[in-house]
Amino acid sequence: MSAREKIAYLRGLIEGQNITENVGLSKFHEALLGALDSIAEELDDVAAEQEDMREYIEDLEDEMAAIMGDESEIDGGISDSDDPFDDEEEIERITCPSCQGDTYYHPDAFDEDEDLICRHCSKPFKQ
Repeated sequence: MSAREKIAYLRGLIEGQNITENVGLSKFHEALLGALDSIAEELDDVAAEQEDMREYIEDLEDEMAAIMGDESEIDGGISDSDDPFDDEEEIERITCPSCQGDTYYHPDAFDEDEDLICRHCSKPFKQ
C-alpha cells in the first residue's frame, strides 16, 4: 500500500468516527493528515527526481560507452588496467607549502611543469 493510500485510509477512519463534538481533536486530526499529505507529496517529488537521475546516469553510461567503444567496461566500472593509480609504489605524497596538508598524486598523471592543487586549501603549487 502506498503512502497516499495509507493516508486516505486514515482519513476514512477518522471521518468514520463522527468526532464532530470534539472540535480540538478534529483540528488535530486535520493537521496531522495535512502533514502526512505534505510528506507524501515530498516523497513523490523525491521519487520523480530519483527517476530523472537514474535516466541521466544511464544516458551518461551510453555516451561513455560510445566514446570508449566498449560498454562492458562502463557497466563494470573502470578496469584495473585502466586505473593510473593502481600501482601504489608510484603514488607520491607531497606537502602543500601553504597549509602543510599532505596531498597524494601519481606523477605520470601530470606534466612536470603542471601545478598540483592542494586538496585541503585548494591552492596550486609546484610538484
